Amino acid sequence: MNIINFLKKQKRLTVDKYNLRKAYLSDYEEYEHWQYHNPDVKTQNAMEAKILRQTHVIEKGMSLSHPREKFGVQKALELLEFIDEFVEYGYKIEDSIPVLNAIGVLKAYLAYHEEHGFKPENVLKKFEKYSKYLLEKEKYGIIEVSKEKLKKEAQGAFPEFFMSRHSVRQFSEQTIDVSDIEKAVKLAMKAPSACNRQSCKAYFYRDKEVNKRLGELIAGNTGFDGEVQNYIVITSDMSAFYDSFERNQVYVDGGIFTMALVEALHYYGVASCILQNGEYKERNLKFKEICKNIPENEKIILFIAIGYYKDNFTYAVSHRKNLDNVLIIR
Repeated sequence: MNIINFLKKQKRLTVDKYNLRKAYLSDYEEYEHWQYHNPDVKTQNAMEAKILRQTHVIEKGMSLSHPREKFGVQKALELLEFIDEFVEYGYKIEDSIPVLNAIGVLKAYLAYHEEHGFKPENVLKKFEKYSKYLLEKEKYGIIEVSKEKLKKEAQGAFPEFFMSRHSVRQFSEQTIDVSDIEKAVKLAMKAPSACNRQSCKAYFYRDKEVNKRLGELIAGNTGFDGEVQNYIVITSDMSAFYDSFERNQVYVDGGIFTMALVEALHYYGVASCILQNGEYKERNLKFKEICKNIPENEKIILFIAIGYYKDNFTYAVSHRKNLDNVLIIR
């Protein structure tokens, strides 16, 4: 390489580094400005997102095999405060599926506790003013289903199959057959990836101690970690991408691959629950220390808790928004 080409390459590398730092700073500023912990962000979408997250905390509690006695009182009161705030800012409950869903889940939560001999009076009192918004024909909270019914739906037409997959937090004690994981991953490998670079990997650990240690650190598995048979660790290779333009591609490809994988797992009778990884560097280093064989150049995107379906189990309903809230046609 002659000196001119060398200098051109060095200049390009320097510019790329500058652009990358500039792009990440822009990402930080944009996210810091719009994330809903910013007290200045009071858009309807932001307030609904906060309500959806809190609602799901309560749904998840009800969907466990053994919910904690008298669970969720503080969470329910906080959810009611969020709904109060939503109304105070002039948004209409009847126009908001997330808020109507929250009210329905609170009703299901109160009914659940009543069945178990507990009446959280403070929640009941605050809830009363919103009970008029209940949509009686809708099912909220949790649904009980049999493995056989789910298996039948999973063999149906694509819409029926797709709608039959749910995040599950109850698993049987049956040991996972590695061949089922192999078949599912093989299908997931058909998922689209940026320029077909196929940066994602799925790490499946049979070692019980590794799964136990992962479960102790992973966020979002409280109350059902003891039932998880295995965790799958999804990674994406940072060295598969270049330039600031592709700085977030590990997460994009990782998400696409994961969606394909959990659907494939469902097809082969394996229940799953996706658990996000938003941990800081120190925690991620600990994850890699436990896993041992994940290289430095691979970013841990998320974890999937898996196990076979129980004969009968419950799952969170988790209502979706209306189509016109998601599909915008101009």
